[in-house]
Amino acid sequence: MTVSLPEDVRRAAQRIADDLGLSFSAVVADALTAWLRGRLVDAWLTEHQAEHGVFDEDELRALAAQAGVPYLSPGRGDEAAA
Repeated sequence: MTVSLPEDVRRAAQRIADDLGLSFSAVVADALTAWLRGRLVDAWLTEHQAEHGVFDEDELRALAAQAGVPYLSPGRGDEAAA
């Protein structure tokens, strides 16, 4: 299989692979797996909200707390909310 990547992405992935003692393929496979997982979560959220309504801020904050991750409000992905 052949995959084309922008040079800066390829170099960054190779640095990570080297730093972690992994193959380049392992880093790419891990990144693609995470991307696919994100798409599956997006699809589930879309389906869930279509059935049960849109999550409000309090529900999203509680879900983040349960997952043990910082809550990032919509449109504010660069700052963790308190």
